[in-house]
Amino acid sequence: MLEFNENTKNAQTLAVYYAKKVGNQLLIDFMASLKDVTSPEEAKAVIDGFWEMTDMAIDDNSNGKTIEGISDIEFWMHKLFNKVYGYMVRNGFEDHWNLAADQR
Repeated sequence: MLEFNENTKNAQTLAVYYAKKVGNQLLIDFMASLKDVTSPEEAKAVIDGFWEMTDMAIDDNSNGKTIEGISDIEFWMHKLFNKVYGYMVRNGFEDHWNLAADQR
């Protein structure tokens, strides 16, 4: 599962917040550390959802928003990016990640 600790709880708070805005239950459960990605189809859904989340976060950060008490959105989303990317690489979905990144 995607792992967070006390030092990265803000990244998870933003992850769950934006996953809920995307509205994909798999994405919400993954970001909440409740579910692993177990298939290429799930990897694609999570990766695509992550990029949607990132676009929302970019807009919110550009507009100076604070989300659930977190004002440094860019910093925490960068940490989340590293966590999600690392998870995909460790679990055999790097090609799926790279394909999605190339399409952006």
